[in-house]
Amino acid sequence: MFGITTIVALALAIGQQAFAAPVTDFPLEARQGYSPNCTATYTVVPGDRCIDIIAKLGSTFTLAQFYEWNPQVNSYCTNLYPGQQVCVAIAQTPPPPPACDAPVAGGMVSNCAKCYKVVEGDYCLLVAGKNGISLGDFYAWNPSVDATCSNLQLGYNYCVGV
Repeated sequence: MFGITTIVALALAIGQQAFAAPVTDFPLEARQGYSPNCTATYTVVPGDRCIDIIAKLGSTFTLAQFYEWNPQVNSYCTNLYPGQQVCVAIAQTPPPPPACDAPVAGGMVSNCAKCYKVVEGDYCLLVAGKNGISLGDFYAWNPSVDATCSNLQLGYNYCVGV
C-alpha cells in the first residue's frame, strides 16, 4: 500500500511540474497571443477573472471586447494565470471622414474621395463634365444610377472622384 501511495504522489508531482504554467521560459504575451493593436496590458493576479479585470479598470470596455482582444482566453475565462499579460485597450482607428454630406446616393463606392451635389438641370454627362471625369467613371462610382440617368436625385450627393 505504501508503494502505491508513493508512486501516485510521485506521478502527481511530476505531472504538476510538467503542466505548470511557465513564467520565466518565454514571454507570456507571446503565449497569450493578444491583439497586435494592443496599447495597454494588465498583469493577471491570483484570483482574477475576466469580469474582475474589467471592473478594476473602470468598466471602460466590455467582456466581448476583452475576449476579442485576447483570443486565447477561453469563453469561461478559466485559463488566466498570475503574471500573464492581457490586453485591456487597443488603438482605435478613427473612421475616415465621409467624403459626402448627407444625403448620398445609394450604392456609392466606398473609396469615394470627392462628391457633387446634384442641382436643378443636372444630368449625368453634365455632372461628369463639371467634375472632369468620364461618364463611365461616374456610372462605375455610382452604380445606383441607371443607364439612362433617369433616376438622378436632386439634392443628393454623388461620387465624382476616388
